Amino acid sequence: MNRRPAHLNRTGLVVVGALMVAAGGAGFARGLGVFGDDRATGPVFSTTVRRYANDHGWFWPAVVALLIVLALLGLAWLLAQGRSGRLPGLVMEPDPSGGRTRLSGRAVTGALESEVREYPGVRSVRARLLGSSRRPELRLNVAYGRRADPAELRRRIEEEGMPRLAAALGRDAVPAVVRLRLVPGDRSETLL
Repeated sequence: MNRRPAHLNRTGLVVVGALMVAAGGAGFARGLGVFGDDRATGPVFSTTVRRYANDHGWFWPAVVALLIVLALLGLAWLLAQGRSGRLPGLVMEPDPSGGRTRLSGRAVTGALESEVREYPGVRSVRARLLGSSRRPELRLNVAYGRRADPAELRRRIEEEGMPRLAAALGRDAVPAVVRLRLVPGDRSETLL
């Protein structure tokens, strides 16, 4: 699985957060008089900056435009966090002139989840289709109990569940990432 977007996201958040903390801390310290009483009570911008801004009428509109662009970039970044990358549906017909058949992504993953949930020892299953209709990818998370055989579980997913999914989608294979996770059993399971 490609973790690059998540890594870039965390790095970006750390950098932006550090800059904001530094700027806020500097402003707070200045207001408290840490850099001297003259700075605490004086104007924020130096005389040179104020004179430059007064002499050039474009300065403040340029600052406002830059802040608007930064705000829009931040909003786009925030909205991107809400996207799951989940594929809502698959277009099954390669040639749209012959009509369109759309298969719900949830129907596909729901059928696979139901099948895998019936395997011995499986506690819970969560499947997601990602990518595009042309290149769907599957993420399958399976939680199993102590009595399950992980090798057998993996074999059944590879040899039974995934081929059925690929056949249902009319493909030779569907790339998948399968995560098997052992979960603690209940008391009745540990006593047996």
